[in-house]
Amino acid sequence: MGIRVVFSRAKRGFRDDFSLHIVAIASLVVAFLCLGTALLSVENLTRIADRWGQSQHLTIYLHDEAKEGDVSQLRLVLESLPEIRRVDHITSQAARKLFAEQTHMTDGMADLPADAFPASLEVELKPEAEQGRIDKISERLRRFSSVEDLENYRSFLGQFRGLLDTGRSAALLLSLLVIVCVVAVIGNTIRLAVAGRRREIEVLKLCGATDSFVRSPFVLEGVIQAVSAAVIAVVLLLVGYLVAHQHVEAAISSFTGVGMVFLSPWTVATIIVAAGVVGAVGSAWSLRRYLQV
Repeated sequence: MGIRVVFSRAKRGFRDDFSLHIVAIASLVVAFLCLGTALLSVENLTRIADRWGQSQHLTIYLHDEAKEGDVSQLRLVLESLPEIRRVDHITSQAARKLFAEQTHMTDGMADLPADAFPASLEVELKPEAEQGRIDKISERLRRFSSVEDLENYRSFLGQFRGLLDTGRSAALLLSLLVIVCVVAVIGNTIRLAVAGRRREIEVLKLCGATDSFVRSPFVLEGVIQAVSAAVIAVVLLLVGYLVAHQHVEAAISSFTGVGMVFLSPWTVATIIVAAGVVGAVGSAWSLRRYLQV
């Protein structure tokens, strides 16, 4: 049995049951779009977690009444440590201005209290700095009279990674639900197509057609449905990503230090190939149950 014959019969089946297949593809597009959105979110959150995990950073919040001499002395102490790469003094006014630039917020900035923008020392550590040494430095810095608080972001990063693990588990669960959805939708679609072409199947069997000859076009139809839905969903997701990229890329990159990325080609290829496989499984499952030949 030639592949051209299979494609020709599948094409005719699509034409005869066009509305049925369109409804099935539209339903699957929604499912793949939800899955793609979840994977895209996990992809970008993973990059943020990796970026923040690699960066060694401390923020030392200063008392409002801290004297300039005390701040300068603290800065000299920090710069003398071998683990410190750079120390930047951010005043309250500079913190307010930086926040306005990063968030593109101009209206209402004057209404925010001064306590929302404390002066600080932003400390960048060297990548080779050991965590135990950083903990000792942090403990000693808290003893300075000019230091109000110190943030090493370890607890925040731990919470963020916990949230990311939850997101990955949710994406995995969503993947399983999409597989079930694809099998169910394609299975029911093929079952209806088989019912509509029952007389044609009977004629083919009377003429000596083999089971594989009868089944092959239906399996191909299921594969085409799933692959078409996956491709359409990826295209729609890409369009949404490009629109969002233009509007929020600057704010996200300034806040996280990481730019937005789309799904990798490997991920896109995996989605499409997996869709075809699941589509074939759904078709075969439906044919096994409902096609008595």
